[in-house]
Amino acid sequence: MKISEVKNQRAIGIDFGATTVKIAALNDILEEEAALPLVLETTSYASVEHLIGAIADSVGEIQSRHKDMVALGCGVPGLVDFDRGFVHTLTNVPGWQDIALRDLLEKKTGLPVFIDNDANCMAYAEWRYGAAVGCRNVVALTLGTGIGGGLIIDGKLYRGSSFAAGEIGQMSIDYAGIPGPYGLPGILEGFIGNREISAMASSRLHHLQAPEGGWSPRAATQFAIEGDAEARQLWLDVAEYLGSMLASIAWLINPDAFVIGGGVANADELLFDPLEKKIRESVSNVISADLRILPARFGNEAGIVGSAAQAIDSL
Repeated sequence: MKISEVKNQRAIGIDFGATTVKIAALNDILEEEAALPLVLETTSYASVEHLIGAIADSVGEIQSRHKDMVALGCGVPGLVDFDRGFVHTLTNVPGWQDIALRDLLEKKTGLPVFIDNDANCMAYAEWRYGAAVGCRNVVALTLGTGIGGGLIIDGKLYRGSSFAAGEIGQMSIDYAGIPGPYGLPGILEGFIGNREISAMASSRLHHLQAPEGGWSPRAATQFAIEGDAEARQLWLDVAEYLGSMLASIAWLINPDAFVIGGGVANADELLFDPLEKKIRESVSNVISADLRILPARFGNEAGIVGSAAQAIDSL
């Protein structure tokens, strides 16, 4: 994307992770030579109030360099009431339950603030500026420790009745499987999260020397690239699990594209080639004719891009 195309994108995005908060102006991130975001370590702040104060200071620093900021977006890994800007719970961050984050940030920064789930922000980033530009119906998902998802339906982000739509990782692919955290058996996250793929590698690749630090999706990928048959089969099985779920979603939503990001997606063609084959073999030609399975454009910056873009568009 050319700088001239983003120069008027005047919002700040915040990506609130389990260990860090990253903050940047949208136009800085989208430029060809993207500026690095400001980073705060969540463990360095003793309370919610202290961390919000540090976030507000960082926003002020960006405003001092960009005088025309008009809104602030924030993506968080947890359950969010979008209308009220209220965070019910922030995944893996102690003390962040039932926080009126929008009101607190608006009071500190003087900017209109928009809060959403981080997977929704990733979906919005890819639809607005990334791999799915020009699509009307998009299913985006992140494959990491957990599996998050976001839905763009008819050109709009779909959040559901209580703003909890898109939790693809909690959907079942085995009615007789091990129950997930909410009691549903055989959830996708229980098959192909980071921990599950690492455990799969540990049990299947015992003929190989375990990497320093233990097994991980990255290590399994490297051995597959080097030609190990069991490692390659592992990724075929991951594609089978994921493809079964995405084919079912394709029948339900009939999207233009699936956009897939996150660390597990770094397996590249080891995952994407069999995944596309599985999906296309499992749906009708009517559905598959124009369906695209795409790697995400944005990585760690997706939350900043998506939250800031939502803030601008919401205004």
